Amino acid sequence: MVKKMIGISMLGAGFMGEMHSLSYGTVHRAKTKPQRKARLITLADTNTGLAEELRRRYDWEEVAEDWNAAIEHPDVQLFINAGPNDIHAAPTIAAAKRGKHLFSEKPLGRNANEAHQIWAAAEEAGVVHMCAFVHRFVPALQLMRQMIASGEVGTVRHFRSNFLMDMQHSDQSISWRYSTGRAGGGATGDLGSHHIDQARFLVGEVRRVQAITRTWSKDKNGLLQDVNDDWFLAGAELENGATASFEASRVAEGHQLTGRIEVDGTRGTLRWEMERLSELYLSEPGKGPRRIMVVSPEHPYSDFWLPVGIQGSFAIGWRDCFSHQAYHMLAAIDGAQCAPLGATFEDGYRVAEIVDAIIRSGENGRNEDVLFRSAEEPG
Repeated sequence: MVKKMIGISMLGAGFMGEMHSLSYGTVHRAKTKPQRKARLITLADTNTGLAEELRRRYDWEEVAEDWNAAIEHPDVQLFINAGPNDIHAAPTIAAAKRGKHLFSEKPLGRNANEAHQIWAAAEEAGVVHMCAFVHRFVPALQLMRQMIASGEVGTVRHFRSNFLMDMQHSDQSISWRYSTGRAGGGATGDLGSHHIDQARFLVGEVRRVQAITRTWSKDKNGLLQDVNDDWFLAGAELENGATASFEASRVAEGHQLTGRIEVDGTRGTLRWEMERLSELYLSEPGKGPRRIMVVSPEHPYSDFWLPVGIQGSFAIGWRDCFSHQAYHMLAAIDGAQCAPLGATFEDGYRVAEIVDAIIRSGENGRNEDVLFRSAEEPG
């Protein structure tokens, strides 16, 4: 049975806009029932040439330069903000006031105050909202969460992760992502936020951090004077007594994309690697490591696209995880009970508070407590 069509508009025709166009435009082909279908209505971007390319490729109905067009269309129920960080707040808050459901790329805001404003507006409007922490929709990480919750590795003591990339341009130019004013945090907000949310998703909430940050990048033209962090390393205490460590770098030559997460418990260790997205490794005392291929019929999303049977089941890729996320968002709008898998704007705000605390600690060299506000508290 096909559920009702959900009209979508989106701000941003860049890389993430392309990913969401692909995911929302094809999610109706999933085997998972009930079928969810999106109507791609308005795509807004000041780069109309890029937007026109996406319109042709993914069958958007219309293109607009002004984001207001993306939230004013009467048939639009869901507004996706895939624009740069400095235009997350105004369009998303405006869409909330028009009663549109909301999906925003991470980080939710350039800082915790901005993220709080966006979350508060969504709560006041009473709309469905999700922040795009797509790691939550990696089947192996969902399985890891289930195994931790069931006590398979005992009481958790440690979470550790690193996210390493070489994001440097060959011509030594730097983009808006390197500007504190436009992006907020650098490696902290752009990369580290993914794994900070995973620590919260898998293990527990962060309550205190101590960090080191470094910046090496410079604008060769001397125009950008507020370059944010290239690398950070943070230790953290969680509310349940466990510890965590986070490292991320965007200037790690030799790393095209390295993402690793480990969780140590009193009965064993679980490890996941981005390069082997459909695998988990379980190490138990006296037994050594055991690989778990997350492709069996009982595993998350194993039959999302195709049935598992005589043809076997195949490894799931990064693009598929965006489709899992899109299905989840459409199901939430349609009234399905989706908590607690998808990250809400509250999660986006809480991650922003943790990122801000890491940046403060990197600047002052001290422990920083992480304090959270309710949606009703002032920014």
